[in-house]
Amino acid sequence: MRLVSIKQARPGMKVGRTIFTEDGKTLLGVGVTLTERLIQGLTRSGIDSLYIEDERTEDIVVEDVIRPETRQTAVEAIVKTVKQITNSNKLARKVSLNEMGLLFQQACNSILDDMMGNQQLLLHLTSISTHSPSLYHHSVNVAVLAAAVGMSLGYSRSQLMELSIGAMLHDIGKVQLPPELLQKQERWNEEEQEIAKQHTMLGFNLLRKQHDISLLSAHVCLQHHERLDGSGYPQGLKGKNIHEYAQIVGICDVYDSLTSPRPWRKRYMPQDALEYLFGAGGHLFEHHLIKAFSKHIAVFPIGSSVVLNTGEVGVVCRVDPDYCHRPTVRVLKDGRGNDVRVPYELDLKSQINLFIVGFEDEELFSLEGLTQNSAN
Repeated sequence: MRLVSIKQARPGMKVGRTIFTEDGKTLLGVGVTLTERLIQGLTRSGIDSLYIEDERTEDIVVEDVIRPETRQTAVEAIVKTVKQITNSNKLARKVSLNEMGLLFQQACNSILDDMMGNQQLLLHLTSISTHSPSLYHHSVNVAVLAAAVGMSLGYSRSQLMELSIGAMLHDIGKVQLPPELLQKQERWNEEEQEIAKQHTMLGFNLLRKQHDISLLSAHVCLQHHERLDGSGYPQGLKGKNIHEYAQIVGICDVYDSLTSPRPWRKRYMPQDALEYLFGAGGHLFEHHLIKAFSKHIAVFPIGSSVVLNTGEVGVVCRVDPDYCHRPTVRVLKDGRGNDVRVPYELDLKSQINLFIVGFEDEELFSLEGLTQNSAN
């Protein structure tokens, strides 16, 4: 399979990887043949790319480190919690979240079991994104990334549970923000950003009252926007005053936000998001945490179409964790842009005169310079 932008999708193509709705249900399953109507529906849903089946890349399999049913269980836990909070807000009564801790313990246990059973995939999380611009899926992505970092740091199972539950609920306070703010399709102005910043304290106050949610998990919600140099919020904490869990989730939150599309901008390339994080090392985040995070990210994800310095275009088919910048590429087009009769593979680790200059579908990605504001 290979990844294409929604603009490249054509009737007759077949879906190569399940596409989910924002609430975790299957929208289109593997093997579904695209029609013009389906493509238009995906576009309206905000999905900017999808994996398709292709006989030239049929043996290239893009796997998620967690099973689809595990993701669905996690998303459903978040959806249920959001509905309970929303209903309480509408009725102007105290939020009551029955069995909240149990829901997220079950979801995170499943996530950790899947990840521990897929150690090879853990070496490089080549594709955890569902390409659904949803708060629910963002929360699950951040939980998976955070758990991977925790595992690389040698966290115990109980620590991983605290971390992943905090990660999955890091943005839960946003549910209590004004609906018109969350539904806005343009970048927030300064006044709106100040209102949005309240989500950290709102979420903390919600979680700390839940007897079956760890106080450390609640502090992830409170502190995930704090930064080492004191430039974060809500308390402007510095250095060691910020819990390590919150720093990990802050890194994962920034990365997943940057590499996901927004109504006002395209997604950033993985290497640009990583470059931003490494540039933030020492003043926004701890260096060792960024390094631990980077071990799990494929700069050139399997299934993505890339352009070589020779002009050849191909699909990334293998990634060596020790040489993530030098994957193996299956060439589909020659330097003149013509389809090759028989695709061939180039291992960039051994072909030192060859290198990737970009993705074929650059329109998927933003080429703007990254700033502190663009990472939000």
